[in-house]
Amino acid sequence: MKKINYIKINTKNMLANIEYIKTYHHYSYYILDVSNNAFSHGMYLIKYLHELIDYLYVNTFLDLQLIRKYDPNIPVIYNGEITEDNVFDLIIHNAIIVVYDIDTLKMIHSLNIKDSLNFIFYVDPTGYYGISSKQDILDYLNWDHKYLNLFGIMAYLDEKNYDDFKYIIRPIQNGQLMILNHEEDKRKIQGSNAILLDSSIYGIKENKKKLFQKFENPFKQIFTLYSKVISIKEVNHNKKIKYMAIIPFGINHGMNVAIKYVYINAKLYPVVKILNEFIYVEVDSLIKKNMQVEITSINNPIDNYLSSQTLNYFSMFSSNMPIVFDDYILEKASMY
Repeated sequence: MKKINYIKINTKNMLANIEYIKTYHHYSYYILDVSNNAFSHGMYLIKYLHELIDYLYVNTFLDLQLIRKYDPNIPVIYNGEITEDNVFDLIIHNAIIVVYDIDTLKMIHSLNIKDSLNFIFYVDPTGYYGISSKQDILDYLNWDHKYLNLFGIMAYLDEKNYDDFKYIIRPIQNGQLMILNHEEDKRKIQGSNAILLDSSIYGIKENKKKLFQKFENPFKQIFTLYSKVISIKEVNHNKKIKYMAIIPFGINHGMNVAIKYVYINAKLYPVVKILNEFIYVEVDSLIKKNMQVEITSINNPIDNYLSSQTLNYFSMFSSNMPIVFDDYILEKASMY
């Protein structure tokens, strides 16, 4: 690896996270959110999913295009903008689209498409955003919808609105996908046969503990962000020699998450200063120039520094930082 700063994806950890979910949360279908270039991990990781994931899920057309670069056949649920201008592109890219209102469906129907298009109704019994009327579903069922196929239902539900949800979807006799479970609610909802996953598969989990308090986290962080020591500075402090390692990973590279330690030579060392291009780390005499540094890894998980479940840690991925897989180096600057 020629570049000093790079990311290594541990695909074994990713597959282990998926297997853990499938062992303890049983569904017919598992869906993985790979929006935003697989949350900055690089879409190439879908090459390792094999048959463990049934569907991918994205919210932009750019992500859909990127998936098709690596896999022309894997089923993809597209939950993004739908217009007259992009309907045929979505068909060409074999997307399963999520529809939030009957007007969008009427627009698609008016185009008189002659290619099969699968869609999912997003149902919201609260009426804020989504299908909230049984009549909308009846209207669709009364059309000549030879090429417009209802593939499933998606909803975020709780006990208060579940009965209303069941009433709205009552006219539907069948549908392959019932996506009623998601990352924050893995307890199977009645009628649900699918779960939409995101952060746990990448190894980031809700963390309500205090900094470095021990707890059992079954999910393994799948990326390691590597740098190296480029110099050692000896500092005379109160007649005592201190050693400062200079590491070329600063704010401009994504060091805007307040990481307090880095991992060098099988030990955690404290970060004492963060600059635009560098960080200063207080080390000992065992640390030498050119030693490899783990800014964050399974040895120094990023969720140690997060107070709640979040995906903002992906700011650690600089847009031009290469990502290394087992058999591939993805130069992100040319990809996304």
